[in-house]
Amino acid sequence: MAAELRQLGFEVTEKFGGYGVVGVLRNGAGPTVLIRADMDALPVAEETGKPYASKATATDETGRTVGVMHACGHDVHMTAWVGTARALAALKKQWKGTLVMIAQPAEERSGGAKAMLADGLYEKFPKPDYALAIHVSAGLPAGEVGICKGYMMANVDMLDITVYGRRAATALRPTLL
Repeated sequence: MAAELRQLGFEVTEKFGGYGVVGVLRNGAGPTVLIRADMDALPVAEETGKPYASKATATDETGRTVGVMHACGHDVHMTAWVGTARALAALKKQWKGTLVMIAQPAEERSGGAKAMLADGLYEKFPKPDYALAIHVSAGLPAGEVGICKGYMMANVDMLDITVYGRRAATALRPTLL
């Protein structure tokens, strides 16, 4: 993703907030627009049998080697993200301002956005006047785009449950009537 942006003339920072990529394209005075897409893979082995199926592996948080793939469309995210960057770079004569392209890691498993913010995203790069995020949605028909003001598809849920109890003093025995 970094190489794609460099070829288009962006100033690029890699490994920001972990494995994130930030690209900045300055094009005169005007608003700053941030476009964000996530690029994480999930610890799921791809078993489609397709010739292009992911064969990549990674080490998980327990030290195990696991298969990884873009299980919920993150390959589409990066394709759309790169296509957007290419289109806007090619159309520079038709707009003014600053474009900030963010490829965010760790969206699915949580923490990527927090890590980028903790690394100083808005201090080290132009703060956006407008922020747009892209994410695929299985709920929309092919060829349609959904938009929403505010938060959309922004959720990672985790739950830890601890069960406390006591051992029974005597074993329960069935009673025959």
